[in-house]
Parts: sequence; structure tokens; C-alpha cells
Amino acid sequence: MKNELVRARYATFALLGLVLTFYLAIAFAWSPWVAALAGFITAAVLAFVLEIWTRLSAPLKFAGLTRRAAPVKISAESIIHPQARAALLLQQQFIEAYSERDILEAILGTGCDVLSACGASFVPFDEYGQPLPALVYGEVPETAMQNWATRLRAPETRSVCKNCQVLHGGPGCVLIPLEINQPASVRCFPLKTAGREVGALNYFFEKSSEIAAPERVFIAEMLQMAGKALENLRTRDQEMTALRYLQTASSPQSNLTLLLNSLLENVQRALDTDFALLYLPVGLQSGITPAPLLLSALRSDSPLPVETPDQNFLEGLWQSVLKSGHSISLENVTLNQREMWKVLLAVPLAWREESPAGVMVLGSNSSQAFAPRQRALLEMLTAQAALLIQNARLMVQVEYQAVVDERARLAREIHDGLAQTLAFLKIQSSQMQNYLSNGDMERLSATLQSNYRTLSDAYIDARQAIDNLRRVPSSNLRDWLRTVTADFEQSAGIKVVLADDDLSVFEFSANVQAQLIRIVQEAYSNIRKHARASHVWLMAGERGGAFVIEVRDDGCGFAPERVESAARYGLRGMRERAEGIGADFQVVSRPNEGTTLTLSLLLPLKEKI
Repeated sequence: MKNELVRARYATFALLGLVLTFYLAIAFAWSPWVAALAGFITAAVLAFVLEIWTRLSAPLKFAGLTRRAAPVKISAESIIHPQARAALLLQQQFIEAYSERDILEAILGTGCDVLSACGASFVPFDEYGQPLPALVYGEVPETAMQNWATRLRAPETRSVCKNCQVLHGGPGCVLIPLEINQPASVRCFPLKTAGREVGALNYFFEKSSEIAAPERVFIAEMLQMAGKALENLRTRDQEMTALRYLQTASSPQSNLTLLLNSLLENVQRALDTDFALLYLPVGLQSGITPAPLLLSALRSDSPLPVETPDQNFLEGLWQSVLKSGHSISLENVTLNQREMWKVLLAVPLAWREESPAGVMVLGSNSSQAFAPRQRALLEMLTAQAALLIQNARLMVQVEYQAVVDERARLAREIHDGLAQTLAFLKIQSSQMQNYLSNGDMERLSATLQSNYRTLSDAYIDARQAIDNLRRVPSSNLRDWLRTVTADFEQSAGIKVVLADDDLSVFEFSANVQAQLIRIVQEAYSNIRKHARASHVWLMAGERGGAFVIEVRDDGCGFAPERVESAARYGLRGMRERAEGIGADFQVVSRPNEGTTLTLSLLLPLKEKI
């Protein structure tokens, strides 16, 4: 560029010199040499003056040109209107929201910023249009907060607002806290979703104010967007509820492995990943030598084989997750200098504050990363899986404890029942040997008769215990009670007066129902062996909000301090069974006045419609 300017200057100087030479030779009739000398000298002077003038004026011109042509830095905030910027931010919050509260807090805060309101509240309505506890946002006096929140959800407030047509109010409006002394006003907007009004949005101002038309349009569009976002969120929640239902309903409840496999398949399909793995380092049941459990769900429509991490890689992920305590996301994972997965996400299986039971690993060969919303969903699903695993392990402990308790109960029963009977028979056998040696045939005959009666009672007790252990709870408590009563009448030869209500209205678990029957059976057994009664009464039904079973006889009765050992064991066993199901157990008896046994089990409260 510089060389070209130099050539242009020399060409201009030469052209100017030739023109002046030709002019001087014609105009003044000078000789060519004199005209050429004068012309080129004049051209040199003019060129010098022109160069000086150009250099002095160029910076000013260049500076002016620069100022005119310089690019102006324009920020997005100077171009985008504040309301448009607020709408974009609000849309982003709606996209990232995964709860209704997030959406409501977004519209409360955005509305306060656009309208310059000092505070806002949202009063949700249930399906019957009744107000629920309000959500409050903004600066509200702490002393007024509790009273205001109570006032917002009061039925009289809802009644006044329901009949309000102007949707705004000033001092004296039921929505304005009484503790605020300065003039204030409120503007109300209904929030609708799926064609139903789900709540009322209220914006509060420190003084009376009017909302301009652009702000009204913005609020209307914002509420429409919020209603759609709430509808989408509830649709997603319904889908997740159906997903969790399928996880538990599509497989037998007792097979935890099938449940976890179903969970993995649903997660893989819902998030469209190449694979979903579940790694449990100690398996489903922690033992002396725990075996790791690995479950997998692969993409079924993949044209290429899906590569999954091996157990060593999963163990490393598990240790990293266990150390960090939260999810780990990896991108562009390579093994042995070969790219394996574009995205890899490891989520711990943790329920609340419990230690993680394992880790769920999801991988994809696409470049799309997991969104925060998807990660939140995965954390919820893994928490559900952790809860299932924890419940399964607790169930094993409960079953083991139930076996231990039942063995202890059977041991007490054998010790206090059968063992004492055998000890008594052993003593009688020794006595009979002595009577036989001494030739005391009268005592020998009486002892043999007593021995026979004891053996008969022991045989009946053994048969009854076997029948009781084999009998399982029936779906009809009334029929079961009548079956047990019929067995007692046949074995004891005593008629029972049965008074029972419609027991089909009472719903008890199988364990509770079994314990109720065992207590009645033990009461019948004590009557047969010890009461010497001629009449027995059984009452079963509701009394004072509780389910009551009462067994009464007209036998010999007893005094607490003179109870036989076998009878004492029977009473203790009934009391332990009653305490095990949360029932109250009482025995009232006096010598020669019979015995009354009462079992009372509180019923859950039912709402009257």
C-alpha cells in the first residue's frame, strides 16, 4: 500500500511538471529548456505544499471518520425490552421447574418485579373451590405474617373474594394485612389450568396504583404460561405415578429382583439411554459373604451391540459415588485409548439420610447430556429403589425375629405345658411302682385312673396345639370363631352361647386375626381344664369405638395368688399375644363366681359422611 502511494505521488509530480512546461512554452514563448526548468520547479513547490497540507489535515479527517464508522457496542439489555427479558427468564424457570411450588414462586417473583409490587401471595383452591394454605412472597411485616396467612385461607375471605367483580381493592380489603398502617392496594388475578380455577394470585402495593396496559397483557400471558406449565407438570407427575405403579404392579411383590429389573427397563425407555445398570456391592441381603448384584437393561432397537461397563469399572464408580455422596456425571469416557461412551451418569441409591445401597449407572453414545430435570427424576426413582431394598432387608430381619419369637413361645409352651405334664406322669409312675411293691392295690388303682386322665388331657392339648398351628387365618372372622367354638363344645361337652355382630365390617390383618383366635382358643382351653363350668358365653363386636371379645364362664373361678402353673402360663400367653397386637387384656375372677376375660382392640377412626 505504501509503495503504491509513492508511485502515485511521482506520477502526479511528473504530470504536473509536463503540464506547466507546455503552458509556459506556449504562453510566454520560452525556450523548451527554460520552460521545463520553470515548470518542474513550480510543480515541485506545489507538490510540497500539497503534501504538507495533506499531512496536517489527514489526522482530523481520519479521526472524524473513525468516530463515525466505529462500531457501537450494544448489549442485550439495551435491545430487549425489560418485559421481554422477564418473559424469557420466566420461560427458562418453567422449563427447569420440577414442582408446582417452583412455578408459583417464579410467577410471584416475576410479577412483583414487573409491577413493582412490594409483595404477593397465591391462595390455592382444592377441587371443591375451598382455599388452602397460602404461599406468600415479598416483604411482609413479621408480626403480620401469621395473621395474614390465616386470613388468606379463611372461608370468609374466600367468600368475599368470590363475589368481588373488580379484582382490586384498597384500604379495608380483606386481603390487606390489618397491621399495615399506610395506604395500600391489592390487585388480584385468577390462575387457571385445564379449564379450572386453581387459585388466586394477589399483588400488594404500598400505595394506590394503576396497572398500565402493557403490564396487564404481560400478567395475562404469564398466567396463561403458568397454567400450561402446571398442566404439563401434573401430566408428567401422572406419568411418573403410572410408572411407579407399573414398577410395583407388573411383578410379584415378593420378588424384589423382578421389581428392580422392571425399574431399570422403564428408566432406560423413558430417558432413551443405551443402557441402565444397577450395581449393589453387597447384594439384596447382607450376609457373612455378600455377593454383588448386577442388573442391566439394554436398548433393544440398537443396530450395534451395546457396550456396558464391567464390574471393575462399576466398583470404581461406586467408590467415587460413596466418597462424594452425590451423583457423578462423566462425558467422553475413554478406556484403553478408545472412546466408549459420550455420557455416563452414576446416581447413588440412597433413601433420606441412609447410606447408599448401591448405584444406578446410565450410559448413552449420543452427545446429549442429562438435564437437571432428568437428574432430579432419577434421584427420586433411585430413592424409591433404595427404599425397596431397605424394606426387603428389614423384612428379612422381621421374619427372622418372628421365627425367633415363635420358637421362644413354643419353648415356653412346651416347658410350662407338656414338660410339666411329663414330669407329673413321671412322679405318678414312681408312686405306682411303690404301691405295687407294697401291695397297695387301692392307691395303685386310683393313681392309674389319675394317670389316664392326665394322659387324655395331654393328648387333647397336643392335638389342639397341632390344629391351632395348622389353621391359617380365614377371610371371615365370624366363621372362624364359630369353628373354634364348635371344636370346644365337642371336646369339652359344654354349650357356648354365642353373641356376635356382623364381623364382616371389621378388617384385620392376617396376623391380628390369628392372634385373636389364638387368645379365644387358649381361653377355651383354660375353661376346659380348670374352670369346671357348665355354661360359657362368647361375645364379639364393637363397643365404644373398639372391637371387643369377651369370654365368660360360671365355673369355680380363682384367686390370683392361687392360680395353678398351667393356668398361669395360659394367662401369660394370652396377655403377650394381646400386647403384640396393641390390644388391652383383662381378666376378672373370684372364687366360685366364674371368670370373665375381655380383649379390647381400638378401631381406626372413620370419617362420617
